[in-house]
Amino acid sequence: MVLDVTERWNARRLLTMVNEAGTRVGTTLNVMRTAQELADFAVPGLADFVIVDLLEPVLSTEGHGAWLTDAGPAPARPVMRRAALRSVREGCPEAVAQIGDRVGFLPPPHGMRLLMAGDAVLIPVLDSSEGLWVAEEPARAERIREFGLHSLISVPMRARNTVLGVTTFIRSLNPVSFQSDDVLLARELVARAALCVDNARRYTREHTAAVTLQRSLLPDVLTGGSALEVASSYLPADPTDGVGGDWFDVIPLSGARVGLVVGDVVGHGITAAATMGRLRTAVQTLADMEMPPTNCWPTSTTSCSG
Repeated sequence: MVLDVTERWNARRLLTMVNEAGTRVGTTLNVMRTAQELADFAVPGLADFVIVDLLEPVLSTEGHGAWLTDAGPAPARPVMRRAALRSVREGCPEAVAQIGDRVGFLPPPHGMRLLMAGDAVLIPVLDSSEGLWVAEEPARAERIREFGLHSLISVPMRARNTVLGVTTFIRSLNPVSFQSDDVLLARELVARAALCVDNARRYTREHTAAVTLQRSLLPDVLTGGSALEVASSYLPADPTDGVGGDWFDVIPLSGARVGLVVGDVVGHGITAAATMGRLRTAVQTLADMEMPPTNCWPTSTTSCSG
């Protein structure tokens, strides 16, 4: 009696790699680091060469364009940057572009519809002499011939209906071409990584907004007038994640008086900073009205002293 366990073995391999990816990909809230973790994990278990390209707005701390979502218009060619590389060969000699370079690679004949549709592309046998490769990607066609790249999978990175970029898996030293089971694994790995990239992107933008708001709370110039000589220093206990809206100010008053104010708010992030921004405005207004310091504190979540 003969029992073919190939399908069962492939399913177990797929499940094992997916579970392992959950612990090794997305360990930080850093977009570039997450992309590199995906590339590192997939080599050599799935591919011999992995490229992760992310759209420029994903790497920017500014708001992304509407075209990144399903509802927005798409440009003819995506503007992406190389976010991660990994190869079984030292130094990734197969790569045409290096990390940080601007790229726009999508395997011919696929264009923006590959990113917008979200479907993986499987090319079991790469033919570098094919007309589209020679015409559209001559440098990459040359690397395909030079290093024997023979099979490719490209998977769009999407999370929460937002296009983030594309990950490409290529085999060269491994003589076995990619099959449909490999596409399933590649899609699952990219889907998990895309969620981590999107979380990191959202965190980075919120943190940047909180830092910007925090800085706006601190005075550019402090002056004590004729009454005081003033010096200041702002040193948060956690400079990375400790942005929370704490502030100080020196407010000139009538009669050669000066108001010294320090504000502290419970919590961190943009909400805490916005809360203290409102209180700072109220304190300045009350000072202009010559109200005593005891009229501005305390409340349930904020306090100030002067």
